[in-house]
Amino acid sequence: MYRSSAPGSATDPSSVELFDRACRRLLGYGTDFTDAVLETIRAEVPYYADPVLAPPDVRETVGTGIRHGLETGVDPSRIVDVERFTRELGMRRAEQGRPLDEVLHAFRVAGSEVWSGMIGVVEREGLGDMRRLVHVAELVWKSNDRDAVLVADAYRQVIEGVAGRHAERIRLILAALLEKRPEPEFTRSAADILDLPLGGRYAVAVAEATPPYGRVPRAAPELRGIPVLRYAWGQRAVFVAHLGDRPLEAFASGLVAGPGLRIGISLVVPGLESLARARDMAGLALRTCRGDGEVARLDTRLPDGLLVSRPDLSNELVRQVLRPLYDLDPADRDLLFDTIGVWIECGGSTGQAARHMFCHRNTVLNRLRRVEQITGLALSRPRDLVQLTLALDAHLLLGPAVAPARSADDEQRRRPSA
Repeated sequence: MYRSSAPGSATDPSSVELFDRACRRLLGYGTDFTDAVLETIRAEVPYYADPVLAPPDVRETVGTGIRHGLETGVDPSRIVDVERFTRELGMRRAEQGRPLDEVLHAFRVAGSEVWSGMIGVVEREGLGDMRRLVHVAELVWKSNDRDAVLVADAYRQVIEGVAGRHAERIRLILAALLEKRPEPEFTRSAADILDLPLGGRYAVAVAEATPPYGRVPRAAPELRGIPVLRYAWGQRAVFVAHLGDRPLEAFASGLVAGPGLRIGISLVVPGLESLARARDMAGLALRTCRGDGEVARLDTRLPDGLLVSRPDLSNELVRQVLRPLYDLDPADRDLLFDTIGVWIECGGSTGQAARHMFCHRNTVLNRLRRVEQITGLALSRPRDLVQLTLALDAHLLLGPAVAPARSADDEQRRRPSA
């Protein structure tokens, strides 16, 4: 805490001698002086006056700190004791969970009280000219500040280590919950560690960046009333949200997919044990995105989710329904695809579809009749319209990979009869 000047210092030798005498005299006061310093700490730092909050070893550490500081004033080689003590103090308070601001406040109050005690003992006991202590004051306070820095550094190192271990523990727990359905005992322990209810309402979002410029979020979104945990999953980021009584929209509205980013959101699931299923659903929702910047909620894209979950069946559906359209010239085929798609989005209104496509209503009607003639489907029949809608969605979702190749049956039908 306090150190006399080092050899070769310009400090006045008589001042150093007076400082030495004062340190020795205060050491002789023993526990009485420690109790006086501790009383001042409790008066000026309310945290240390609280019998619950105050560290239980505060009297011991105050006494040890005073003794090491005064002994170093007498023998500068004892500086190693001060440095070891201050580091141990910082580490101990961090492990106890005491606030660093309160620890440093108490540390500085103790230093001030020892300096005041030194001035007082010189004056009361006539140890010398009190004004000479001014020459060592700067060295004393610089030393005290350095010791406070040691306390803070040691404290922060422990906190960073604890935080790192806790973060790793959280990561491993989330990995287990998201990648498999764990045993009930593990899930109960996970709920305690994560500080989340075992049977609450949860949703999962998966964010995926597209190269070369996309970047997944490095932190979970901060949403009022909705705790969100982040887990890095390969090139993706997974967000687990405890919804409580909030709607899914409250979570979805806090997720923003900028350029180079796509986000899929699961349905709401009951309980932590359902997170693996929710992650699968969020991944499914992600696959329904048709471009960057989309936030896809599975609850609003269930038909699309069904299509991407079974690409083999989707391929067969496209082959059966759209095969004749693929035989057309690409430009003609794409025009018919666009027309039927716009007509469906416009709720089956040819007038709205015509306005959207900047053409006459009869043009839209003629194109729709061509689709019916080529595919053999009737748009007025609900089942035919459902098949066509799903096939067109599969075509748009799965891209060129779903373009139907001719099957053996197709080739047989195309061969001229003998």
